[in-house]
Amino acid sequence: MTVILSLGKSVRMLEDTVLIWRFKRGSREALCRIYEKYRTDLLRLAAMLLRDKGDAEDAVHDAFVSFARSAETLKLSGSLKGYLLTCVANNARNRNRARQRKQTVGLAEAAPLVTRWAPAAMARSRRRPDRAPSRTAAATKSS
Repeated sequence: MTVILSLGKSVRMLEDTVLIWRFKRGSREALCRIYEKYRTDLLRLAAMLLRDKGDAEDAVHDAFVSFARSAETLKLSGSLKGYLLTCVANNARNRNRARQRKQTVGLAEAAPLVTRWAPAAMARSRRRPDRAPSRTAAATKSS
């Protein structure tokens, strides 16, 4: 049983080596075969990380576009599948970070926040310059 499993893995690695060799020499068929071979695994990972099918498809697409552009400089030391999974995972994480930065609050949701924040901010801005600084401010300046 072990011989059969390792033989299957060796065949896959050999196929990947040939596909990469062909891809680096400009074969579109090789790139298509790589995509077809790993698309399901890559989409599954992206969907798990992004929790959105459309975003997952975009992440996989962007990873493959980047992969296709790297044909001349690609130096693969591990497995092709591992490399592609890492590319997709990094792309998905970058998308999640960008999404978190872009999260906005609607005007209706922001109104209570502004009304709680605004009076305190206005009071801070109206501090008189002739007033002595607080102890904490003086301690901070001396440190």
